[in-house]
Amino acid sequence: MRKLLNQGFRSKLFWSEFSFRVQFLLLYLYLIALQCLLLACRPELSLIKAAGVVDGETVLVTSFVGGRILEYNLREGEKVSKGQMAARIDANRIIKKIEGLAIAQRALQVNRSKIERQIELLKRNREYWQQQVNRLKKLTETKAVTRDELERAQLELDRIEAELEINRASLESLQLEHLSIQNQREELELQLEDYTIEVPSDGQVLESLVSTGETILPGKTLARILIQGSLFVETFLEEKELAQLKDDQEVAVLVDGYSRELKGRIFYISQEAEFSPKYIISEKERKALLYQVKIRVMDEEGILKLGMPVTVMIKPES
Repeated sequence: MRKLLNQGFRSKLFWSEFSFRVQFLLLYLYLIALQCLLLACRPELSLIKAAGVVDGETVLVTSFVGGRILEYNLREGEKVSKGQMAARIDANRIIKKIEGLAIAQRALQVNRSKIERQIELLKRNREYWQQQVNRLKKLTETKAVTRDELERAQLELDRIEAELEINRASLESLQLEHLSIQNQREELELQLEDYTIEVPSDGQVLESLVSTGETILPGKTLARILIQGSLFVETFLEEKELAQLKDDQEVAVLVDGYSRELKGRIFYISQEAEFSPKYIISEKERKALLYQVKIRVMDEEGILKLGMPVTVMIKPES
């Protein structure tokens, strides 16, 4: 009887343990199935495709002075280098003023030399009459000469002293006049530099707006130059796409008529939304607020041109 009870108990324990293991296995399989379902339902990051346009940094060649253009060296499409002479404006009036000031400086130098010689002569006369006054003072004490002679000598010494002071004042006035003329001359020489206009940066001439012989006013723009190496691609993306982007992320740029895609990297992502530009074709996109994204493209062959439409392909990073 006891043996039968033991066998029944063991059988019941076995089935209980077996049932627990089956339930655990079913739970495990259920969790795996649930995880697979969640992964299958999670939306995949899709490839971002957007219209873009090639843009770049430009600089204006501007004249700060007015006058007739004597020489002009900028032609549309030409490559230019920083410091290259762009134009030369007629500066004859400035040059004549500088020459006039130079003549005035030479005249001042002549007058200064005369006054300096006069001062040297007066110093020698002062020394002579000072000796005479000292001598006559001693003779007056011994009554060898009259007091009138001493007074005449003293008056001559005072006259020389007064004339010496006048010449010194004239010399100082000439020095101040010289400094004034020198300052005017330096100012005109600085203005003269503005009559020779240099190219401000390496690049390519996009627009040439004047020609040789033309008379211009101060502030006139002569040309517009595309700064070398400044080309980039500009595109606009929706807010939901920004989360998939980051600085220095690699992108592909497609150009119509060019089979190979160009590689580029994002260097700017705007923090402020704006309405999309005109080159966005889709009406839906044009109504939306988009964020500006700029891409620096590796274009060793010079395929990209300013204003060229392109297609930007961005593979989101997980």
